[in-house]
Amino acid sequence: MSALVSPFEEVRDVKSTRLAMAMHDLRGSLAVIAGQAKLLRAGKLGTVNPPQVAALADIVSGCQLIEQQLSGMLTADARGSSPWEPVLAPSDLRQCLLGVYNSLQAEFSGHQLQFEIKLGELPMVFPFDAHLVTRVLMNLLQNARRFTPPGGSVKISLAPHFWERRSAQLPADMERRGHYSRKLPNAAKVVVADSGCGIAPEYHQEIFEEYFSTPAPGCSASSGLGLAIAHHIIQAHGGKIWVESAPRKGSRFCFLLPYVAPSAISRCRAESVADCGD
Repeated sequence: MSALVSPFEEVRDVKSTRLAMAMHDLRGSLAVIAGQAKLLRAGKLGTVNPPQVAALADIVSGCQLIEQQLSGMLTADARGSSPWEPVLAPSDLRQCLLGVYNSLQAEFSGHQLQFEIKLGELPMVFPFDAHLVTRVLMNLLQNARRFTPPGGSVKISLAPHFWERRSAQLPADMERRGHYSRKLPNAAKVVVADSGCGIAPEYHQEIFEEYFSTPAPGCSASSGLGLAIAHHIIQAHGGKIWVESAPRKGSRFCFLLPYVAPSAISRCRAESVADCGD
């Protein structure tokens, strides 16, 4: 005898199926857009100048990024895992931020916003999911653009950071070896700052909840999903995300990504490898 299925589960399954079908169809549409952009970029439909070639390259890259996100969501749904589970690989966070900045310059300029980035000169390579972190950055920057009036500014910054909380999670061997260098940076700190309408302190926690939209006079409403997605992704990396803001004072959205992934820390505990984490 088959198990009884509740009406709620039936509705959820129907919604999940319809969502999967919609995502599948979107992938087809994205392929068409990317294909046409590639034809234009190659000059097969007429002459294009260098700025147009660069813009078309951004369109192709954007389509590829969305396609990767949709594929990840469909794969996660099929295997019953979280769509925010990172696939960790050594990547350069500096280049990740720079790529997002370059792709959005035209959009911010079109909204009459000053758009700046401060990254430092050295690479910052450690294990993280570049596709998911790019999604976090895009969400934060789209919010900053939406809530900042023309003439305002949006700034991205990246810097090494010492995160006290991480040391408490390290195995004893790693703690002893790091005794004399405990204050060295063990995480990357990214800040997206804007000069927009700001957020009242009583909403600093709620804004990371799904479907919560900040009641800010004079600011356009949002879906309430971008910050929730960012929160899920950063937490899945073992990191932390928060906001520093006040009404009419702008906002600073900050997040930390640990240099040592949580999975690597767990492996060190389990295997007790003497030189793990060096």
